[in-house]
Amino acid sequence: MSSKPAQQPEQGLRSIDVAAYLSAHPDFFHQHQDLLEVLNVPHPCGDAVSLVAKQIDLLRDKNRKLQVKLSEIVQNARDNDAVFRRIHELTLALLEATSVDDALASLRWILHEAFQADFVTLRVFDPQPAMALSDLYTSQDRAELSAIRPILDAGVPVCGVPSADKIRCLFDPDGDEVLSYALIPLRHAGVKGFLAIGSRSAQRFQTTMGNFFLAQIGEIVAARLADLLRAIGREHDA
Repeated sequence: MSSKPAQQPEQGLRSIDVAAYLSAHPDFFHQHQDLLEVLNVPHPCGDAVSLVAKQIDLLRDKNRKLQVKLSEIVQNARDNDAVFRRIHELTLALLEATSVDDALASLRWILHEAFQADFVTLRVFDPQPAMALSDLYTSQDRAELSAIRPILDAGVPVCGVPSADKIRCLFDPDGDEVLSYALIPLRHAGVKGFLAIGSRSAQRFQTTMGNFFLAQIGEIVAARLADLLRAIGREHDA
């Protein structure tokens, strides 16, 4: 009695074809759950595990990564919200100031209390005030400004560790204590100048920080100074 020859496997079927089919039919194992009892997938540890167990491991790993990412997003949102509140405080303080000296005092106080600034330097090139105002005005032709001129010309705030020439230009005579800084060019509402913020902490202002909020601070400060300087000009002309 002759036996029937065993069926030969389909010729030409490649693993890539199987993978493509499974990818196109993600519900395949739902319809053939019995296969899950016999299929094994090599585990990184060397043991064999079922496909379902492997998928669960992958999903757990993906979930952990998503949780970490979500935590980072939530923390960034909280940090941004805190900065928004501080900028709001700064705006209100400057609006309440009735003179340039009051505005400068409020600016230094808010930057110290809300932004952990240890040193603040504010200088204006234009417009030139009609009278001396707390050493606010300086000539943009000063030779020592060459250390920061490229930054002022670019008009974009920068952060990081200041070089020795920048320290002398911005924070002298307290330069020895400045370990990180933010330099904000002022180019808004007709005001040209700069706002420099120094910190005794090397971690406070890092090069990886974004400059969006710093640019906002610069625009707010310049806009308020423009109003107060115009008021002085009107009083002087009257």
